[in-house]
Amino acid sequence: MQEKEIKKKITEKLTKNNFLIIILAGILLLVIVWPVQEKNVDTDANADVQSGQLDSKGDIINLHAGGASNPYEDNWKSEDELYTYASYLEASLEELLATMDGVGRVRVMITLENSGETIIEKDKSTERNSTTEVDSQGGSRNTTDFSDTEETVYGENSIPYITKMMTPSVKGVVVSAQGGGNAKTAENISEAIQALFGIEAHKIKIVKMISQ
Repeated sequence: MQEKEIKKKITEKLTKNNFLIIILAGILLLVIVWPVQEKNVDTDANADVQSGQLDSKGDIINLHAGGASNPYEDNWKSEDELYTYASYLEASLEELLATMDGVGRVRVMITLENSGETIIEKDKSTERNSTTEVDSQGGSRNTTDFSDTEETVYGENSIPYITKMMTPSVKGVVVSAQGGGNAKTAENISEAIQALFGIEAHKIKIVKMISQ
């Protein structure tokens, strides 16, 4: 009888100890996992802020929905776009000059004056205020004030309405051509460039290409 009571007490004690161990293990697991989860959330949020995908309220926004870019942002701002545009002009001019009599093989380099200009639609209005002042002697004086205001006109997706986009203007042109040493050929090249880009003759340099 005494042995059974001893075994019962031992069993009850082990059961209580196991229960306490399980509870402590669970608490320890929560302590370990919880900070890691918070850190992951903060890391993801910081990554989104750095990539420009979060607005001031922390909401995720799509800056280029459907892969379409904002034409107002892309106003020839990036250096890559300017380089691509200059390369396009160079290739087009080379193709044209190569068809001219006496030019022969030709290479062209073009520099740009600016990054172009975007003209935004503005809603302009003029407000007129007239006041009449009467002095103590019965005389009166009329005063008229004018105030002009203008507001940007927005289209779809709150993008400013663009009335005109002006491409970058050409600053200077250098031409290296096989026939560049001939005065008449050089004159024809210079006049063609002036007609195309509207630049002065002193911004155009024509040289003879070395023989290969």
